[in-house]
Amino acid sequence: MPHLPRYQVALEDKANHIYSLLQNESIVALVGMGGIGKTTLSKKMYHLFHNQYEKSSFLENVKSKDIKDVKKKLLQDLCDRELHKDEDVDKYVDEIKQCMISKTVLVVVDDVDITKNLEDLQLLIDKDATKSKVLINCRNWQILKNHVRESAKVNMALLEEEQASELFMSHAFKHADHVTNYLKIISMDIITACGGLPLSLEVLGCYLCGINHLEIWKGALHQLKGGRNITGRSDNEMLWNTLRISYDHLIKTHQDMFLDIACFFVGFKKSTFCRMYWNGDDPSNLTLILQNLKDRSLIKWAKDGRLYMHEQLRDMGRNIATKVTMSRFIWKPKISLQKNQV
Repeated sequence: MPHLPRYQVALEDKANHIYSLLQNESIVALVGMGGIGKTTLSKKMYHLFHNQYEKSSFLENVKSKDIKDVKKKLLQDLCDRELHKDEDVDKYVDEIKQCMISKTVLVVVDDVDITKNLEDLQLLIDKDATKSKVLINCRNWQILKNHVRESAKVNMALLEEEQASELFMSHAFKHADHVTNYLKIISMDIITACGGLPLSLEVLGCYLCGINHLEIWKGALHQLKGGRNITGRSDNEMLWNTLRISYDHLIKTHQDMFLDIACFFVGFKKSTFCRMYWNGDDPSNLTLILQNLKDRSLIKWAKDGRLYMHEQLRDMGRNIATKVTMSRFIWKPKISLQKNQV
């Protein structure tokens, strides 16, 4: 039997942990920042255990889809009812609920961003009335905390150094017969800069696969540390697009505080930050915003009470702040010249 890489072993261990939680909980939530592996872990758990239930359904990337289409897939998976394109799925939502109650069902809801989606899908079932199970992954604990017990919340952790190294190497040197020493050395720098974030490791590894020019590797590392586009695609930069989703969904005051923390306050104690940041408003408002950023997996508290932010989120924030600042100083002429005047 082939030896599994450490990150694969860790993934299976986490999947088994979630399955054991579901024995005592009707709903389990995976919570963490974008790119940390919530979807990957959800898929692994579903793949390993869905056959142990009478019915099962994996609802991928819910936040980006029309909820009616998601309902149709759930209805088809659980109730074997396939609707015509224009048929109203809402007429059958009670069937979903009845199936959840009468059968053993596993439903995985990937990347949900509003509680109403769960209500529409009829997935918030009383645990005493069913043996069915629901696994949800999201970035924002606030939308789930009224429906999921704290004991059923799983905070996604970053990869440890050896796991991160194996994941990056498996992508970057997938087809390599021999790896030069200078690429091994800069690989360690890239792995460190990725900070244990699986998406960063995979994006950089795939991009650099088959490239032996040291300068390109150095350039990729420089772009990563600056929170800038790595692959050169302005419209489809998977890493930064993924990380920006949580930031883009914040209101302006929360965005401003996130950028200020990224630029100036990483490593500050919460109490020190609040004293420095207070501008005459109710101090409790600062705590509320900080808690919101924490629930959205944008910041964390270290064990000593200091503000912590993942390196990629920090670098993304600094890059956004730089662009915002520069845009204020770009001179825009009030009169545009016609082509024949130039």
